[in-house]
Amino acid sequence: MRRSLAALPLTGVLLAGLVGCGDNSSEEASPAEPVPTVVDGVSVTGDFGEKPTIEVDGLDVDEPVDGVVIEGEGAEVTETTMLDYRFHMVYGSNGEEVASNYAEPAAQQMDFAEQAAAITDAVVGTTVGSRVVIALPVDDLVGEGGAEQFGLRADDDLIMVLDLVSESEEPLAGPDGEAVEAPADAPTVVESDGVVTGIDFSTAAPKPSGELQVIPLIEGSGDAISEGDSVTVDYYGAVYGEDKAFDESYSGEPASFTLAEGSLIDGWVTGLAGVKAGSRVMLIIPAEQGYGSEGTGGIPGGSTLVFVIDVLGVNL
Repeated sequence: MRRSLAALPLTGVLLAGLVGCGDNSSEEASPAEPVPTVVDGVSVTGDFGEKPTIEVDGLDVDEPVDGVVIEGEGAEVTETTMLDYRFHMVYGSNGEEVASNYAEPAAQQMDFAEQAAAITDAVVGTTVGSRVVIALPVDDLVGEGGAEQFGLRADDDLIMVLDLVSESEEPLAGPDGEAVEAPADAPTVVESDGVVTGIDFSTAAPKPSGELQVIPLIEGSGDAISEGDSVTVDYYGAVYGEDKAFDESYSGEPASFTLAEGSLIDGWVTGLAGVKAGSRVMLIIPAEQGYGSEGTGGIPGGSTLVFVIDVLGVNL
């Protein structure tokens, strides 16, 4: 559960941060040496995995142009590869920064089913551990007329540098592990064919304890979550005692995020630490670790929150 309930990605194509065990051979990539320019008018220098320096001299493109400035030694990237990546993007006219995720605790995940064609064309066929440069008109990233929606200059070009950090595992379809008996006074999960459809409070304690409660329901055996990890989950959230969810992902697609203080409510950051992939866990979160005395959206101030969370993937 993000601190704000909705954080729109950049048209779902790549860069969620603009508005607002796989192959890890890239971790051993050698420091970058000066390389020939692979896109006319653009120079990219710096070590793989660290924020690059991009210099622009007379860039003007009518269609996407791409090249590889550091060639990785990992597996070949295909359209079905799940990648963890870093990116840095600037304007082609003056090199002004547009967006970057090098300062984030963990790399983001790339799903080619959601990418702009220019990104897929540039990355597929390269190798894990590579640094890829793409120069393209704004419309080729966000679609014709999409620049204003994302606060971009429609008449400018963009330069993107992508570090293909590692290959990530495909998330599970659902929880996978041993069932754990919950306390007798805990809320009960309502589900249909393994999909969470509600939370039943009829036999639960009339009032929550006021403490953060982490209640295992299924114990998975995958990697344990640590702060800074990239995590994929399904979740169902309700105010304690309420019949309906204020937010849930089971009716749509799983959510992916970095477990980091400030980007999620505190109850998620604390409550999910140490939980293993494949697990289902219930979090009962007091207001001070949720949305506080003011609340947010349809959540009243002072509310205790209850979440059922299926941990489908953890990428360290």
